[in-house]
Amino acid sequence: MHVMKCAATLAVLLGFASSGQAQQKLFLGKPNAETSESFTRIAAIRELPGGGGKVLIADPQDKVVDLVDFGSGSVTKVGREGSGPGEYALPFALLALPDGSTLIQDLLNRRFMVVTPEGTPAGFLELPRPPTTGANNGHGTGIVLGGMQMRGADSKGRLYFEGSPLLGGAPSTDSVPLLRWDRVHPKFDTLGYVRLPSGGMQTSGGNGQFQIRMGAQKVFAPAESWAVAGDGRIARVQPNPYRVLWLVEGKVSAGPVQPYTPIRVTEADKELVREARKKNRGIVVSFGPGGGGSRNAPPPGNVSLPEPEFEETMPPFEGGPGRAGSMLATPEGEVWILRTRPASDKTPSYDVFDKTGALIRKVTLNPNSRVVGFGKGTVYVVRTDEDDLQYLQRYARP
Repeated sequence: MHVMKCAATLAVLLGFASSGQAQQKLFLGKPNAETSESFTRIAAIRELPGGGGKVLIADPQDKVVDLVDFGSGSVTKVGREGSGPGEYALPFALLALPDGSTLIQDLLNRRFMVVTPEGTPAGFLELPRPPTTGANNGHGTGIVLGGMQMRGADSKGRLYFEGSPLLGGAPSTDSVPLLRWDRVHPKFDTLGYVRLPSGGMQTSGGNGQFQIRMGAQKVFAPAESWAVAGDGRIARVQPNPYRVLWLVEGKVSAGPVQPYTPIRVTEADKELVREARKKNRGIVVSFGPGGGGSRNAPPPGNVSLPEPEFEETMPPFEGGPGRAGSMLATPEGEVWILRTRPASDKTPSYDVFDKTGALIRKVTLNPNSRVVGFGKGTVYVVRTDEDDLQYLQRYARP
């Protein structure tokens, strides 16, 4: 039994923007609950239905999914590592289904584990395979399974992915398709495309073989990001000009452009990135005829990382591959975007946009924390302590 640290909490209203704009400036003070048990890397959360204060937490670094009960203080393992019944090899995304159950994306076993509304394992769903038409000419199934980034589910239980540039008829390797999979009438729809940062993907090879290098772009390179709301609408955010676009049934509506003054990248900013890369062991994933495998990367001292290249200025937010957490959508359709800031600023802040793409709120967090997901009237934040251990906090959503 684990005791949760609780405190009375609500967001503290700091003030309103002038010039007639209804932009609230809010600060998340003390959480109403926090786990006493720490985690290595909280990648996803899922608030279970029923209002009982139960939350699933996926930690791919430790390869565990835990059920946290904020009411009783208990933390219970859900399933275990493996490839048999009730097992997963590498849990990533947690997706809510209309009946209250949850899908755990198991990247290495190439399937989803189904979890009941009570938090117990209840079978599997095979990972969908999108169409292999496009630049790869039908090759590269391993890229589909290993590279598709799960982004969410809507209220109808349809699943949303970010595909590979080589799949789904992507117009070029500079963009990736946004894919929706309907489980009830098994089919894939390509909803649109988002652009990759310049140099984000490089391909080479021939004679039926090719190599792909991902993530070669400069640090702080401007890139788009996207998220899905509960009603299935897609929110795309652009860095230049900085604005939110809503994609609804093939039609795009653009919100107003937000003013932004680029932040110059300093040596302190570069050093912060270098230190973060040294601390992050990462996860090594391999795919082959025998299936996938994973291991924790060697300790930082045994790894020789190339010196990263940097842009001269920062974009308003960090998008592109590996930055999905910088943009999150609530079930009701608000969009939260994590703003970039200089190394000297330890306080994260989020721009919150409504269904029209208008900026309605600015929310400031406590230092060393980030938003990881939302529930019914709640927002969940990951706090990282001085030992790089992570704790899940719950707040009333402002």
